[in-house]
Amino acid sequence: MKLSRYTLFVDDYPEKGDSIAYHTRTQAMVKLNQEMRQVLERDTGYGIRDTGLDAQTQENLKALNEMGIVVRDEEEEKEKLEDFFRQIKYGPNTVAFEVTILTAYKCNFRCVYCFEESVKQDIFLDKQTSESIINWLINRAERRGYKSIFIVFYGGEPLLNTEPIDYISRKMKEWADANGCRFNFAIITNGSLINPKLVDRWQRAGLDCVRVSLDGDREAHNKKRPFMNGSGSFDVIIRNIKSIIDKVKVGIAGNFDTENLESIPRLLDYLEQEGLLDKLDRIGFSPITPRLGPQDNPARIELSNCLSFFAKDGMFEATLWLRREFMRRGIKIQPGMAINICPLIMEDGGVAVDPKGEIYKCNSFLGYEQFSVGNVNNGEFNQRQKEFLEVDAWRKCPPDCPYVPMCQGGCRFFSYLENKNFTDICCKRDYFDHICPELIKLDYEREIKKKS
Repeated sequence: MKLSRYTLFVDDYPEKGDSIAYHTRTQAMVKLNQEMRQVLERDTGYGIRDTGLDAQTQENLKALNEMGIVVRDEEEEKEKLEDFFRQIKYGPNTVAFEVTILTAYKCNFRCVYCFEESVKQDIFLDKQTSESIINWLINRAERRGYKSIFIVFYGGEPLLNTEPIDYISRKMKEWADANGCRFNFAIITNGSLINPKLVDRWQRAGLDCVRVSLDGDREAHNKKRPFMNGSGSFDVIIRNIKSIIDKVKVGIAGNFDTENLESIPRLLDYLEQEGLLDKLDRIGFSPITPRLGPQDNPARIELSNCLSFFAKDGMFEATLWLRREFMRRGIKIQPGMAINICPLIMEDGGVAVDPKGEIYKCNSFLGYEQFSVGNVNNGEFNQRQKEFLEVDAWRKCPPDCPYVPMCQGGCRFFSYLENKNFTDICCKRDYFDHICPELIKLDYEREIKKKS
């Protein structure tokens, strides 16, 4: 037996002498006592010396091998990693095929960091393209044998063009019900136009949840996400959330930088005062990221200062602070240590379809047709899809990096931002070195609370 190179340790936690072992490929996490930790320290590069180990320790090693924390030898390590990435790239979709559909590129907000700033146009999804999307999706579902389909209606602001939501959801539900396939959909909206009448209508067609964007308390949100005329949108959104929250699952997703970070707890306080916090299905906040430049020069990135989030001295403390704040309030959060699979390199991963019928493998490239992997009117993927599938950036990672399974060489969008290509690594090891020990601690605390 030998210690896997993808095993991380947090020592002297939760108590002095204890250790938490975490494996970045299997996501196994286990608490070790001091004696077992010392056994694993016997690995001097040639394997764990098992001389004199009692029967219980031998059993513990077998259990750790099943978790991936120890491996039989280097050959097993390589085989399991190769199989892991092969499954990511070519494995069948056993959960739900997720399709994001833009009903419009137009929006009624003027967000200061708009991710689609360079592609916003008065372009709306029409009946003919909606029909093509339905046909493309059904054909793919039948060929791939999907058991579940999940659509996310998106924009721009999707509720500026509701007819495609009516038509596509109704047609897809009819087909799914007749073919033993599960179908649901969600709407990601700025929250300014949602109302009970729309929710009632769409629930009959499979509406599962509505996700609304809020970027902090009233003052902070209105600075980041005003209406086109500059007026504040916060109060309108809160009013609309109140009108639908007892009818359908409602989640909140926000974005932050140094300007609005400290307003998020104030938003949570306000939601609690208004009787909304405990009713919300999910709450999450993400750092504002850079965006591509003009359509004719996407490599001229904008909001490039946001790249500093992942620097050694970036906003990892902000991420930890937010997670602790959520846990303190009893808000459900997802594990911090997670495998981030890039959809660009997945043959059967989700896609996004814009109002022109262009297909994209990542929402960050929406509107830049040079990065489209096909069009629903043509039926098949194009050469760009093949190029993305051939990317194996993880093979360029340093062999001693323990984060390879969870980062896979980095986000391909960030690789384009930093390297102007999709094939080079986008290494954030400094960031992981700083944040992962603390995330492991928080994930351990989260699991303990779930069991108590």
